[in-house]
Amino acid sequence: MDITNSIKGIAEALLIGTLIGAQREKFPGNHPGLRDMLAVALTGCVCGLLAIPALTGVALASIAVLLGIFHYEHSAERGGITTELVGVATFCLSYLTSAESAAPAGPPLAIGATIVVVLFLEAREWLHKFSRETITDVEFNDTLLFIAVVLVAYPLLPEGSFGPYDFFSPRQIWLFVILVSAISYLGYFLQKFLGTEKGLEYTSVIGGLASTTAATLSFARLSREHPERVQTLWRAAVIANTVQFPRTILILYSINVGLANACIVPLLVMFAVSAGIAVYLRSKTSADHPADAPQAPGNPFRLIPGLKFGILFAAILLLSKTAAARFGSEAVIATSILGGLVDVATVILSATELLVGGKLTETAAAGNVMLALAANIILKVVLATGSGSRAFARRMALSASITVAAGAIAWALTPR
Repeated sequence: MDITNSIKGIAEALLIGTLIGAQREKFPGNHPGLRDMLAVALTGCVCGLLAIPALTGVALASIAVLLGIFHYEHSAERGGITTELVGVATFCLSYLTSAESAAPAGPPLAIGATIVVVLFLEAREWLHKFSRETITDVEFNDTLLFIAVVLVAYPLLPEGSFGPYDFFSPRQIWLFVILVSAISYLGYFLQKFLGTEKGLEYTSVIGGLASTTAATLSFARLSREHPERVQTLWRAAVIANTVQFPRTILILYSINVGLANACIVPLLVMFAVSAGIAVYLRSKTSADHPADAPQAPGNPFRLIPGLKFGILFAAILLLSKTAAARFGSEAVIATSILGGLVDVATVILSATELLVGGKLTETAAAGNVMLALAANIILKVVLATGSGSRAFARRMALSASITVAAGAIAWALTPR
């Protein structure tokens, strides 16, 4: 047994016992406190140093029995078994600090886990209020459904592509379903805890980084459910779509600098115009829906809109892949437009390949990228028309038209 490592393990175990024990001392009444947790921690550390499985099992069982007896004797004064469970956790974490099989990751993991445990213990009142008063039953149940969609349904879907031209990729399509549902889910709670205006701003930026199409669809659905907030939701959609332009610039420069330079002027103009519209709308939406207005309880998770978008995405994917397979580079403009309906990044990759292969000039490749971007913007207007209120659709058509027109003028005036 190495004396230096042994002393180090004991010191770490005493730190664990002190942190947890001191936190438990804060509660009045009959609770195992600092001295008890220090003893439990030292026992766990010694078991780790000796590395005798039978001794470890007997020690842990003895501590669990003693804590159980203590709880039974004072059950009339106690409402739960948190301290007893924490005592078992103290033994296990202290064992981890000195167990040779867990080195070298064991000690830092044990200390880190202890800090997390203490933080949760300190947040007792807040967690109780959060689970009992803040979160409604509907919100909790919808959270379970959202977790099931992400962590249960997605891994069960088969990998690979199927159908004509391999257009049907279950996981890729389901990922878009998750994106639409996630933006709606996240936006609901951001608005609930941060207020309507600030919550929508955060949602629009995050949604724009993840998927501008999914974000627009989410805001469109909200405009139908809350027609009185159409101006605020329009501004959120404009912000989400503004994020698309710097994101496209970054993708272009990471793939092909020459192609990026050919697109930079119209992209910057479209970014500036879209950002200007968002700033202008900020001054017009202050009376639309106060930032601190409480949000009425509702359903944070909606699967149907995500499924509808998944079906639409699969149909567009089939159409674009069919056109690409049948006509190839001869219909590069049409395939770029169709590809832009699905994903602008895919068109950028395709245009880059054709540019490098000498099948397209730099100007033609840049034109295809801009056409794909325009097609993507038009698709979002169509989705807003189908999923949102008429007022929201009209406003989206207006801002999209101004942005696309500005990009077209900048493209026409840029010297080549």
